[in-house]
Amino acid sequence: MRHLVTPASMIVVAGTTVAIALLAGPSARAQAACQDEETMAQSMVQDVAASVDTVKKESESDFESKYHQKALTNKLTFAMSAVDGAVQCLDKASGDPTVAARKDAESKLKAKLSDYRTELKAKTEPKAAKELIATFDLPPAAVTASK
Repeated sequence: MRHLVTPASMIVVAGTTVAIALLAGPSARAQAACQDEETMAQSMVQDVAASVDTVKKESESDFESKYHQKALTNKLTFAMSAVDGAVQCLDKASGDPTVAARKDAESKLKAKLSDYRTELKAKTEPKAAKELIATFDLPPAAVTASK
């Protein structure tokens, strides 16, 4: 059997494809919106959480000799920047309630990271810094909302 492709059949196929894309588009676009930024933020926050776990298990002398206070302060800075990138991206994406919820979760995470960083930078004694880090509450699979 031979299939003929005519301009009219091309228009029908193209029109059907566009209609399907428009019907499925908003939710699919909302799910994909800022996924790279959120994945990057999640990775950075997981790195901070792993460092927190390391600090909890190590001795105070190891904590000092390995410069973990400065290292964790830097990691918090990078994680905050990545989370801020996700927040800014989600701020630009609009019209879907899941985007708003994801933005809210990322904003709360950014504030938490900022507070941790500020408190950690204020500590001048390594023992106090190590004790503070032990109180940080970051789950291994951090709270980025894109799951």
